[in-house]
Amino acid sequence: MRYGTPFLVADALRRSTRRPLGLLLWSLAVAAVLVSGTALFFIPIVPGAAGTTAVGYLVVQLSHSLSEAAIARLGSELWTWSGVEAVTFRFPGESDPVPIAQRSLLVRLHAPEVRSAVESRLRALTEVVGVQYYQRLSERARIPPASRVGALVALVATLSLAVWLGHRVTTQVATAWGRELALLRSCGASPVMLRAPFLVLGALIGAAGGGLYVAIMWGLWTWGRSLPYLRDVVPSFPHVWGGQVVWGALIGAGLGVVGSLIAALGPSTHS
Repeated sequence: MRYGTPFLVADALRRSTRRPLGLLLWSLAVAAVLVSGTALFFIPIVPGAAGTTAVGYLVVQLSHSLSEAAIARLGSELWTWSGVEAVTFRFPGESDPVPIAQRSLLVRLHAPEVRSAVESRLRALTEVVGVQYYQRLSERARIPPASRVGALVALVATLSLAVWLGHRVTTQVATAWGRELALLRSCGASPVMLRAPFLVLGALIGAAGGGLYVAIMWGLWTWGRSLPYLRDVVPSFPHVWGGQVVWGALIGAGLGVVGSLIAALGPSTHS
């Protein structure tokens, strides 16, 4: 019986395409969950007032032997350091917010007071050939204090919507596939075989939502470089896009499976 599983999965997926709107909304909801989670991660905890706060920058000049993958890993590591607010890649010739002479990482500090601690750690790294400090008034638009609350509410709302849509679409597919399910149960098919088509459907829809999420992030990188706050967050996208593609697909597929699993474990697919 297990050799017929691919056929069962393909037949169930074919039936599911008869309701493309539900599948599209489900994948969009998964993408919205990922976007909301990313926004919650990037929004600063303590937003400063525009033009009134001194912002410290460390321009970290990199060794010419470093690959782009190594630079991306280094940037991700620096972002976890205490006192570091953001890390972005800068090309030679750029002048925002300071002139750049060679391949560098721009490290924005939480406050000028943490400069010495962060700078000493940077100078100890073998990948770093030089560190320069700059200070200027913030030009970022003020991020409303309620932004993180709004992002959290959006995350919870989109997560609930994604799970509900997954349950609804999976239930509709199970209803359309009712005769086949009844026949398989009468032939002694295992519960795993009966649920497999719905779990595969959820994984595919979730992965599609992850792809939409990556497309949205790419659009933000293309459009947001002219905005004061976004240009300090999303310009690093080309150097970490591989990780975002992988994590977007994995988390998206996981969200899709959760939605379909809830329906597959319910009475609608067993009765």
